[in-house]
Amino acid sequence: MELIAALAGTYYLKKNAKNNKSEKYLILFLWFTLFVEIIGAYAPVAYFSNYQYFSFVENTVFEDNRWIYNIYSVASVLFFMLYFRCHLKNKLRKKILKILSFLFLISSIAYLLFTNAFFYEDSKFTVVTGTLLLLVSVIFFYLELLKSDTILKIKHFLPFYISVGTLIFYLCITPISIFSEFFKAGNDLFINLQVSLLLYANIFMYSVYIIGFIVCQTKKKSY
Repeated sequence: MELIAALAGTYYLKKNAKNNKSEKYLILFLWFTLFVEIIGAYAPVAYFSNYQYFSFVENTVFEDNRWIYNIYSVASVLFFMLYFRCHLKNKLRKKILKILSFLFLISSIAYLLFTNAFFYEDSKFTVVTGTLLLLVSVIFFYLELLKSDTILKIKHFLPFYISVGTLIFYLCITPISIFSEFFKAGNDLFINLQVSLLLYANIFMYSVYIIGFIVCQTKKKSY
């Protein structure tokens, strides 16, 4: 789904000559996400091959790939906050998001550095705080959307699709992060629940992205 979304986004860019920078950065971020997934695959490949592959990570802090996704989680939240900020015109709201982004970056780095989260567990702080900040960002975005003429042409407004897919995804994965201590070996019920939620949340988000790229590529005007 990530690959299809990145390809659909790239096709969207080629079909629309007048793309703004936020759209170009969005597509680059989708490719970056795919790259992170490929790099992060070293951990399961090593584990399921009994460390015949990537044997150099065995019995090291890099045996688990959580460190990659903890970094990615921070980058992801920051990207989407800045993405929605690009579509705001209200100076006060833009300033608020800028300050919140900076505080989030500093606090997330501090949390990862001064706790055991960076290498050994998913960062609850990043996910929970990031979801709240993304909610604020999307609310700001919707408030301005409601006051503009773009609401009449929302079907062909790509950021709307991105906001729906992203917000629903984060609202789905946040409970998983909060109750992550239950997702351990032996708790099959919780592990299956985690797998299902992550799977369907990802499918939903990237499906919405893909639909947005397909629908919006036919627009005649950049709003």
